[in-house]
Amino acid sequence: MIQNQKNSLLIVILILTSLFFLGACDKKIAPSKSVATKAPQEAAPQSANVKETKAVEEVITYEKRGKRDPFVSLVVTAVEKPKKGQIPLENYDIGAIKILGIVWTDNGNFATAVLPDGKAYTLREGMTIGIHEGKIQKINKNNIVIIEKIKDYKGQLKSKETILKLREGEEE
Repeated sequence: MIQNQKNSLLIVILILTSLFFLGACDKKIAPSKSVATKAPQEAAPQSANVKETKAVEEVITYEKRGKRDPFVSLVVTAVEKPKKGQIPLENYDIGAIKILGIVWTDNGNFATAVLPDGKAYTLREGMTIGIHEGKIQKINKNNIVIIEKIKDYKGQLKSKETILKLREGEEE
């Protein structure tokens, strides 16, 4: 008997709370598009008190001009095989080249660099170096300035300035 009273009390509470929440909702839920197209036809014969609603279709178009392809990778990897006849300086990334020393003369500055294979080479201004065909712009007292042509995510060539320092941890 006590169990029946608890169950009936629980049912009454459930009904009252559901009525409260249903009564609190003043907003009407918008009908779906298939119902919205039929609603104006059915609403006209019923009564003048019912507001007529018109379904407005919104057409969205996508313009791809000026936007990148979302399925193309943003990371461009340089996996070019060295061409025959290239000098060894053009077979390595610039970050892998280590500067041993820089010499100043009246005829111009030059530097000595070591490649990852352990061989040393003399660098002069205007030489091509690295896998991205970088040009040595300037050999300064403590560093070498190199301008590379690197492809961005769109495939366009962009200039990138790289500075190789004589000593690794050196700040300017």
